[in-house]
Order: sequence, then structure tokens, then C-alpha cells
Amino acid sequence: MNKAARTLAAGVAVAALALTGCANSPADAATVNGVRIADSTVREVARVLGQATGSETGLALKQATYDLVLGEAARQVAASTGTTITAADQQEVIGQYPAVAAVSQVPGGAEWADAATRAFLLQEELGADKFVEEVGKLDVTINPRYGQWDASRASFGDASLARAADSATLRR
Repeated sequence: MNKAARTLAAGVAVAALALTGCANSPADAATVNGVRIADSTVREVARVLGQATGSETGLALKQATYDLVLGEAARQVAASTGTTITAADQQEVIGQYPAVAAVSQVPGGAEWADAATRAFLLQEELGADKFVEEVGKLDVTINPRYGQWDASRASFGDASLARAADSATLRR
């Protein structure tokens, strides 16, 4: 292989790697300490959220990704801090929010409700500052097509923790 062909092949390989983004696989929307959140899961949850809230597709995708990442992060933080979030605790919260209860009954919605209530309850248990601090310690990678993770604020794109908790996450 001549030098020009090798250079071209190397350039194509670098470009292909760059186009796959930061996620471990193009099939991943995100990873949290190596736990994969599949693109297909995000798309299904976004479809459900979009229908339930009337959100635009892009907003629903971003919200779904953020909520699923935060839910997985909350699961890991709860384990590392010895904090218990039970299914009964989550069901109690879901029961207080009719919109969340309705979404939790449809395929794709249950996974979102689990993630959203887990993050909500853990934030209440630890306090917002401690929650952000603990989540910030995790290795979170977001596929660039969904946004960017800011570990110092446990935020995703332009969403902050407070804004996410106030948005589609838990509304009465």
C-alpha cells in the first residue's frame, strides 16, 4: 500500500471514529459507569413522553436521555451511599402525580417513571447538593447527538437538576 493510500485509510478511520461520538457504541445513547442506556430505549421513552406531554421530538429525546441517565446514576449513587429507594417508595410518589401514573402504565413509560422517581427520591434523601456531588463522581458519557453532560452540575445540555425535576419529571 502506498503512502497516500495509507494516509487516506488512516484519515477515514479517524473520521469514522469521530462520527461515532463519545458513546461506547452507536447503539448507546449514554453510559453511566459502563452501564449502557440503549438508543432504542431512549427513543421509545421519548415517544411516550412526547405523546404524553405534546413535546417536540428533539425535546422529548433530550428529556428521555437526561431522565434515564439520571435514573441510572441515582441507582448507582444509592448503592454507593447505602441509601435504599424501594419500589413502594416509588409507587407512593407515582400515586401522587396523576400524569406520571398515566405515563407509567404504557410500554416505555414504566422505565421512565422508575428512573424519574428514583432520581427524585434520592435527591430528596441526600439533598440536592450532595446528590449533584455524588452523581458528578460517576463516569457519564452521552452520545453527542443527545447533548453533553456537565458533571459539575449533574446537568445535561441546558437542563439543570432543578429544571429537570420541575419539568416533565414529576408534575401533578
